[in-house]
Amino acid sequence: MPTATVNGVRIQYDLNGSGDEVTAFLNGIAMSIPHWRPVTERLAGRFRCLCHDFRGQLMSPQSGNPGSSIRLEDHVEDLRALLEHLGVRRVHLVGTSYGAEVGLLFAATWPGYAASLVVIDGVSELDPLLSATAEAWRAAALCDPVVFYRSIIPWNYSSAWLAQNRDRLRSREAAISALPRGYFEDFAALCDAFLALDLTPKLAGIRCPTLVLVAEKDILKHEGFARIIHRGIPGSRLDVIPGAGHAVVIERPEEVLRRLQGFLATIGAGREAGSRPA
Repeated sequence: MPTATVNGVRIQYDLNGSGDEVTAFLNGIAMSIPHWRPVTERLAGRFRCLCHDFRGQLMSPQSGNPGSSIRLEDHVEDLRALLEHLGVRRVHLVGTSYGAEVGLLFAATWPGYAASLVVIDGVSELDPLLSATAEAWRAAALCDPVVFYRSIIPWNYSSAWLAQNRDRLRSREAAISALPRGYFEDFAALCDAFLALDLTPKLAGIRCPTLVLVAEKDILKHEGFARIIHRGIPGSRLDVIPGAGHAVVIERPEEVLRRLQGFLATIGAGREAGSRPA
């Protein structure tokens, strides 16, 4: 995969597909580029699909200085610089969890770039339970890889998915255990960025078409948070994906894709209607 050096960090990215429009897929905190493939591979016939690992994630480590501080604003500026590097001036934003929060801040900060926004299991503010969970994940990351991985699993997946994917989870645990110490130090820095979250006051400034998706069984970033975002963004839509846990992009990629395609088709139809003479 290609890399681009933006704001002093080597960002690994993947840009595939065809069409005039670009859709950027923004990772959850423990995700990497390949997690999006079940969605992007089926969308690439209509859009160019851009994925990248944020600074501090697996494929874009803070080399030479792991664990140095990270802010959500850094991800926003990195994405803007990456888009500039690629010659992209307008983008559909699709973010899940941590990436949803980056998407919200990007759309509020750079409205001229944002053609639309899809927020999947994101939040615009914290409550004590969510803060405590992020603090626990941070501590576990700096403690032991297995402890870290096992601590995040119950929050991310539905009971049904866990029961059906035990072998997959064991394999992933082994892969996580083999990662270098710098990965976990960077993860702790990402948690610090998340713990500074305070986006609700910025929601009213987001003017692009917005779809807020939330998984029915999400116990981490539940429907109550989604409704705060829905109320805060003028004209936004709210939709619930039944039966899925927080990591709905991994559990139910086909449902995410179906709703994303419907939303983008609606935007395209509205744009075409607006271009026709009265």
